[in-house]
Amino acid sequence: MRIGIIGSGSIGSLVAGCLASTDSDLLLYGRGLHAAELMVNGLTVSGVKEKKISGDRWEVIPSEQPLPSSIHSSCDVVIFTGKPSTDREFLEVGGHILKPGGISFSLSNGMGFEEKMVHAFGANRVLSATTTHGAYRPKPGHVEWAGKGELILGSFIHQYTFEDFKPLLSALNQSGLVPVWVDDGMVALWNKMLLNIAINPVAAVIGKENSALLEPIIFDSVVALMLEGVKIARMEGIQLQDDEYLVNSLREVLVHTGSNYCSMLQDVRAGRPTEIEILNAEICRRGERLGIPTPLNQLMTSLIRQLR
Repeated sequence: MRIGIIGSGSIGSLVAGCLASTDSDLLLYGRGLHAAELMVNGLTVSGVKEKKISGDRWEVIPSEQPLPSSIHSSCDVVIFTGKPSTDREFLEVGGHILKPGGISFSLSNGMGFEEKMVHAFGANRVLSATTTHGAYRPKPGHVEWAGKGELILGSFIHQYTFEDFKPLLSALNQSGLVPVWVDDGMVALWNKMLLNIAINPVAAVIGKENSALLEPIIFDSVVALMLEGVKIARMEGIQLQDDEYLVNSLREVLVHTGSNYCSMLQDVRAGRPTEIEILNAEICRRGERLGIPTPLNQLMTSLIRQLR
């Protein structure tokens, strides 16, 4: 099975590093010094697991070069990992390398990209996916596996079952990425989205680790942000758990990741574009379509935009 990973950042590199221990044929698409390191010297993984992968283990396509015809329609599976600014480029690359009967999914935060994938490839070629693995890149050619989690896969629009993807799930299991199949992938996407819209912008604004959000007054604000999103999800027909369950899940995540500095805070500190447009701003856009006000998410969107 040939797997293409488009976007060789933190999560993309971690997925590639894990899949390198399987018999999967790997194609990586990335940019800059990191992609060059992956091509020439390979990848160093540290943290949860320590290993060094040779650059011979995969084929690397630098974004700075034209796509070679040799990789056209060559991938059975395409995995997207990246920021909103790369959407158009990544979809073009995905369309080039995905086989006619291939499947694709995204491990990026936020929502909206799956709909773009459906438009580009067709509903039967798109799964929903999220991951709770934590990773960051301390330097080119190196990824830190900061926290082990799961990789959740499920149906998006076209209905599939676990049986339809046994080879892929087997490879992901062998890699140590802990795949979990869910029948309703939309619920999984929304559960991750709700956590991100609550945690990321508040942590980025106050400039502190996740545990700071457990302070009672701050936690009340974080919950209110999340519940605005819950209202939108339910209006879209998503069958979420009750509010008490969702609030308890939010608290558990903050406790479990208390020492973490969220990705949005890291982006703000590094002067990089954030994911606010596919998180809180996406909640606002969906609220506008439904005629539901989302003042708290609008406020956090405005604040994060000012921090760029």
